Amino acid sequence: MSSADDEIEVCLEAKQSFILDAGAGAGKTYSLRKALTWLIGAKSGDLIRTGQSIACITFTKVATAEILAGIGETALVRVSTIHSFLWDMIKPHQKALRLALLKFNAGLKVGSSRKQDQDVLEAAIPDIDITYSETGTNFLEGRLHHDDLPGVAEMVFTDNPLLARIVAAKHPYIFVDEYQDTSEKVVNILLGSILPENPGGVVIGLFGDKLQNIYHGGENPGGGEIPAQYAANLKPVIKGENRRCSVAVISVLNHIRSDITQFPAADNVVGDAMYFHTSETDADKALALVRQYVQEERGWQPAPGEERELFLTHRVMSRKGGYDGLLSAYAARGGHYRDDLLSGDDRRIAFFIEKLEPLAEAWASGVSGKALSTLRSNGFRFGSNADKKAAREALDRLIELRAGGSVREVLEHIRKTKLIALIDDFSEWLAGPPPAPPQDDVDAVARAVRAKIFYDALFGLSYTQVSSFISFFNKHTPFATTHGVKGAEFDTVFVVLDDAGANWNIYSFTKYLNGEDSKSNPGRLIKTRNVFYVCCSRAKRNLAVVDLGKRSPTKDATVAKMFNTKNCVYL
Repeated sequence: MSSADDEIEVCLEAKQSFILDAGAGAGKTYSLRKALTWLIGAKSGDLIRTGQSIACITFTKVATAEILAGIGETALVRVSTIHSFLWDMIKPHQKALRLALLKFNAGLKVGSSRKQDQDVLEAAIPDIDITYSETGTNFLEGRLHHDDLPGVAEMVFTDNPLLARIVAAKHPYIFVDEYQDTSEKVVNILLGSILPENPGGVVIGLFGDKLQNIYHGGENPGGGEIPAQYAANLKPVIKGENRRCSVAVISVLNHIRSDITQFPAADNVVGDAMYFHTSETDADKALALVRQYVQEERGWQPAPGEERELFLTHRVMSRKGGYDGLLSAYAARGGHYRDDLLSGDDRRIAFFIEKLEPLAEAWASGVSGKALSTLRSNGFRFGSNADKKAAREALDRLIELRAGGSVREVLEHIRKTKLIALIDDFSEWLAGPPPAPPQDDVDAVARAVRAKIFYDALFGLSYTQVSSFISFFNKHTPFATTHGVKGAEFDTVFVVLDDAGANWNIYSFTKYLNGEDSKSNPGRLIKTRNVFYVCCSRAKRNLAVVDLGKRSPTKDATVAKMFNTKNCVYL
């Protein structure tokens, strides 16, 4: 057990809220499970006597399963996603929810597709039972999508201080896994409402690493840093161990960040970490040069399946990956739509990543048990053998359409067979364009035109464009680690940097390495540094950073310090 774990136990005993910051490979989840195990052993009697439990909030369902696997099933710990936790806390308070929904609706921008006429909603609200829906928002039907749940919940807690005391009475210990990916609204609820309303009555423990916040938009952007006014109430705990990376890679990570100095915590191999700048601007050709070099000059021989290429450019990716049409459809609608596609944040592509493709992959691979289990978790009901037969036939047809049909045909099949509940965006546009806005609302008309062009293009694509994108997303981007298995790691990692091919404003690797953004665009610098850190920290043994950007004396000096001059090669 590390000294950080000892510090956490002291905090728990003293009823002191805390924040654990731990670099990549430090074992954040281990520390969280260790703290839960300690609480179960030390406080179970008190919790059972008072009918209380420990709340553990995670960012994904994958993380929920991982934590439960580590501590075993127990009624003393409630592990759930952020949205499930919030909904369980506020759903019994329908009167407060209705008032919050009215307030939330009034605050939406004019022209928002979710905004309802305030007078109409006020007239309907007394008879509405508000529910949480994963398919979409419709306030007049009382449906809250997960996009809106944190905002509405924040209003409920702000306007009803007693609710914060009720939550603490149920959960005297609240842990947050991967706090850096938790939205600002949720942080406000936990640290701005629940903690201040319960001095000495609740312990909130945050586990994470602010440098591993790589969400930049979409439905649930993370804040990374905890605001100073909240951090002042939390005991800082630093965990400097790194059990994953080689000594060489750890050295690079310590040059990327200055807040935590990591050190080898196990029998870490020596490894190798290199920076390459090539005159070759084609990513495939540059990678071939680098591979030849590291094999012949450094003896790299990664085992099959233990190597990963991470691309921080999409110039070559869309062509190589077979999804150029999909990228074009998103890019035509606007820059932030393209960015949200590429990071997996877009709610439409997230439906395919998180719902449809895992189901199709499981069935196509012959893992029928997993496929049927996925169906159940998505709400499909098996009432008879006939239902099972119908599901099998529907899945067989899905695989056929996935290989040769259009996006529209796949979605129409899903809607008809009800294998998965479609998100509202798809259901509504499959039925045809929504009613046209008033012609005198020029902005709304323009948005409607862009939306129609987008959905016509998306639905007309071959579905292989979507499946190819997701395959490439899962194998070649760091963002996949936030949607899939936590702590993804590989023996050898190649990181490809290319600002010229990125076409997105959220990152600039050349300006990060040149130091240009430190004053001119510190927000972009942080985003670029974070995603660079996440990529480099995936490597267990060998790391090669392949830079296709412009070379400069300042950049040369930066990478020489980061990697050591002897490990910087110019081809």
